[in-house]
Amino acid sequence: MKIRLFAVVFTLLGFGTSYGLTLEEAIKTALEKNNLLRAKKVELKEKYYDVKSAKARLLPAVELYTQYNKTTDPPYAIMNRMEVKKLDMMRTNFNDPGKYQLFKTGLKTQVPIWFGGKLRLAVDLARKEVKAAKEQVRKSENQVVYDVVKAYYGVLTAKAFVETARLAVRDAQKHLKDAQTVYKAGLGLKSDVLRAKVYLEQMEENLVKAKSNYEIALRALKVAMGEFPDGGVSVDGDLVYRDLSFNLDDLIERALKNRAELKELQVRLEQSKDMEKMAKADFLPQVGAFGKIFMADDTAPWNKENSSWAVGISASINLFSGGQKFYKLRKSRITQLKVKEYQERAKKGIAFEVSQAYYRFISAKKRVELARAALESAQESLRIVEKRYKSGVATITELLDTQTALNQARSSYVAALSAYNQAVAEIYYSTGELPSRYTELLR
Repeated sequence: MKIRLFAVVFTLLGFGTSYGLTLEEAIKTALEKNNLLRAKKVELKEKYYDVKSAKARLLPAVELYTQYNKTTDPPYAIMNRMEVKKLDMMRTNFNDPGKYQLFKTGLKTQVPIWFGGKLRLAVDLARKEVKAAKEQVRKSENQVVYDVVKAYYGVLTAKAFVETARLAVRDAQKHLKDAQTVYKAGLGLKSDVLRAKVYLEQMEENLVKAKSNYEIALRALKVAMGEFPDGGVSVDGDLVYRDLSFNLDDLIERALKNRAELKELQVRLEQSKDMEKMAKADFLPQVGAFGKIFMADDTAPWNKENSSWAVGISASINLFSGGQKFYKLRKSRITQLKVKEYQERAKKGIAFEVSQAYYRFISAKKRVELARAALESAQESLRIVEKRYKSGVATITELLDTQTALNQARSSYVAALSAYNQAVAEIYYSTGELPSRYTELLR
């Protein structure tokens, strides 16, 4: 019954259906072109390469190197000669062997065996960073879709205000004709005609302003879509009323389950636990293997006067570093407490956002009902005053004042419809579900 009544009032307002950009098309364009969202997706790709980089540290590192040195320092000069097997024990003055140069070229490799689990933890941390980046993308998508929805409803609202302004001009033109008719019949004054003309000019001025606001709203929509704010676009649809209802407790529960911010903080908490494991790994031994093969010459690089190789295993454990390991471990544990506090703060803030959106929705729904009733009353009041004016009982002032009240009732009804639709969008935004449920706004 309420919806049928709304349809009648909607027809009385004279709103038509235009063809142009749909909300679904606008959101699809924004998800493809919005610069902030695209930047977040690029950041996500960066995180994938961080995972690959962390995995690469598990593999052997192989390095091709070449070295050159020339020295008179006895130990190094003697070793240079030994590398190319040119050390004469009988003729060499070990205190002053003279200068000697050496070219060395070869391959060397290092293989991680056990670093207390730090390398595997680094991979896990990088993977969790990817998960956090995905939640940041989801958060940005929710915001982008919300911005587009608001801008789209801003266009529909501006278009509806243009229609109400046109209705006001149409009614003012009719009142001018009535004033002229009554004046010619000797039942009115010349000043009534002039007053009606001034009123018509005021309504035409309001129509110009409404059209300007509509063009601005169209360009705001294009910016929200990630496009340049030029013209050449129109929107499809009008402000409509869908009788919806929500349960506050259910909304809060859904928000705490779906909001990307909370999921990202949960990932951050898991990362802080991994950082504690990393700090504990500093107390464990580190084991690795190494190997190298090289050739040496004292005349030119890449010549082979001699070649050698070496392989081995190294193990070390840090016994004392001024307490750094302990401080790092304590910091990782404190970080977990910090993240938990951020989680609790976010939960409370999200619950408040949902509550705020819910009560705005309740208020907006009531406003629609009141504005609809006021519009019907204003229309009936104008019908009565028009008859009285034509009969010479009412004055032009009463007629135009009644018309002004109707214009305000029309505008209030449009504003109430706009607030209601945006309140519905805000509810889905506050629960983090808008990207998947915005199609419900179209039904």
